[in-house]
Amino acid sequence: MTLHALKLTARILTITSALLLAGAAHAETLRLSTLKQPGSEGEAAALKFAKLVGERTEGRIEVKVYPASQLGDWTEVYEQVMQGAVDMAMQPLATADDKRLAITWFPYAFTNYDTAKESLSPGGAVFGIVSEAISSKGLTPLGVYGEGMGGAGFAKPVENPADPELKRNLKIRVWPGGTTHRVLLERFGFNTATLPWAELYTGMQTGVVDGQIGGTAGMALESFKDITKTWVQYNDHFEGDWFIVNSEKYASLPEADQKILLGAAQEVSAERFEQVKAADAKHLETMKAAGIEVVTFDDATLEKLATVARKDVWPQIADELGAETLGQLKSSLGIN
Repeated sequence: MTLHALKLTARILTITSALLLAGAAHAETLRLSTLKQPGSEGEAAALKFAKLVGERTEGRIEVKVYPASQLGDWTEVYEQVMQGAVDMAMQPLATADDKRLAITWFPYAFTNYDTAKESLSPGGAVFGIVSEAISSKGLTPLGVYGEGMGGAGFAKPVENPADPELKRNLKIRVWPGGTTHRVLLERFGFNTATLPWAELYTGMQTGVVDGQIGGTAGMALESFKDITKTWVQYNDHFEGDWFIVNSEKYASLPEADQKILLGAAQEVSAERFEQVKAADAKHLETMKAAGIEVVTFDDATLEKLATVARKDVWPQIADELGAETLGQLKSSLGIN
């Protein structure tokens, strides 16, 4: 090889290295926090989102996933995403600053998986309400990872849970601030008590309360499997974790990359909506195998319960959302 050829080769290598280094220097790393534990379906969804973003941006954006609340408690992370200290999260929404976000667990906003998917996707009623509510906080929603339909777990048998007119001598725990479900349960014939999450297991074990509401069958299996005797699948709300991103960070990305993030979140969300019904069914079968009595309802019964809740409960808890937001929800459901 001639001296000229050697110099040319060296020059080409130098230019190539510079270009590679320049590309690496401009690569964007986004930190995503989630409560999901390593090895869980939720962590797998977050990792798939990261993979899709990396592939579709051809490495321009790397999403680094931090599972098991490694970056802090989810309420702290929510604040950090608002401030931009953490770029993204897949977690529940903190409702302390905006009561409209109670829409995410408002009882019987929907009763089945299809209506939940429609309402929780871009263009849907609840997605729109949430987007408007959190945009002023510096947050942009990208999608929803569904945990499943909510229900109630009891340490005792439950007499005819399909009858909302029956009065029962059972005390059910609602979370502090859980006005929506306190009113719902009392209308369905139960007594209620407020109890912190940390005290719930012992409370059910010792009889301070007879049951709990606010989660899914899968969540009940994780935390209360050995003390749950009856599970009632009320489909009272849809439990989900939201993909949220700091709005300023999101806006700083090229429009094409913004669309990639949104598209990846929506793909993961849509895939989960296809899986979540089967996941709930699997959890109910696991409960039955463990000796737990599982009560489910047909669509007609669920609609009956929803009608009672919307007619008698919603007027009492309207302040939890505000008149405008409740009006938007009613309109989406065709309710006058």
